[in-house]
Amino acid sequence: MVPYPLGSNDGEIEFVIENGQSFNATARLLSENNLVIGKLPFVMYSVLTGNDKTHQAGSYLLKQPLSIYSLSKMFSKGLSVNNDLQVTIPEGSNLSDVSEILEKVGILREPGEFVKYAASEFVEGYLFPDTYRFHDCLNQLEDCGYEPQEIISMMLGNFKNKTEFILAGLDPEKTKEAIIIASMLEKEVRSAKDMRLVSGIIRRRIKIGMPLQIDATVAYGACYDIFLKKKNCNTSHANIVDNIKIDSVYNTYTRLGLPEGPISNPGMTAIGAALNPEASEYLFYLSAKDGTTIFSKTSSEHEENRIKYLR
Repeated sequence: MVPYPLGSNDGEIEFVIENGQSFNATARLLSENNLVIGKLPFVMYSVLTGNDKTHQAGSYLLKQPLSIYSLSKMFSKGLSVNNDLQVTIPEGSNLSDVSEILEKVGILREPGEFVKYAASEFVEGYLFPDTYRFHDCLNQLEDCGYEPQEIISMMLGNFKNKTEFILAGLDPEKTKEAIIIASMLEKEVRSAKDMRLVSGIIRRRIKIGMPLQIDATVAYGACYDIFLKKKNCNTSHANIVDNIKIDSVYNTYTRLGLPEGPISNPGMTAIGAALNPEASEYLFYLSAKDGTTIFSKTSSEHEENRIKYLR
């Protein structure tokens, strides 16, 4: 968004850094709007101090003149001055979870449209979990609120910027594979170490032609058609026993390999684990009631662990 005057008599300018906006785009906008004398000095100082990696979205009130040092520090510290809403999307949220969060804070023009649009556009997995800033619409009488396309574009841009390094060199198919695995890891296990082990189990099962048999994918499949009807659906409430019998592109009991697409929106830890699986002799795992992950090498050992930790 191009900066625009606030209309005060003090020469104050509002400069907006959008969610997911790259540092280079910020530097370019500063230069184009004559808010810095030359783009290069600002870029060089920010890179040398590391501020280029920590610049934060928000609306900043700039009062001329400002040195490149002050600007760089202001963006790095997130010293914005407006009252925009900060909305946090947790790691592992699916598109219905995101929709519910956005509906709760009242920034959607038409509740229900987000979940349908996101499902039909197959953006699950790429709505990067992070803290986003939005204009506060709860106290506005008219002409406020966001269309699904605006929010999704913002989140997709953030995904691209945040994952550019870790996904560098991967073709689209390998990228999709990594995000699908990472999305399952978010739903299955907690720690980074367990994520790497489960990532290895997933890849080992695929290699030997063994079904993944991941309950979270079945639950997502049970909700997907509901998403398309403009309704949110809590996957944690899905009846796994009944839905295991229903074949779908997300049913990893009835079909071999990965599900059709991601089932949640993973963070960097899960994506890293998907790309760096830890090889082991394990083929089975379960989550105990206290949240710890129990690993097994054989089906009989796995069944013993089910009795021990789940019953």
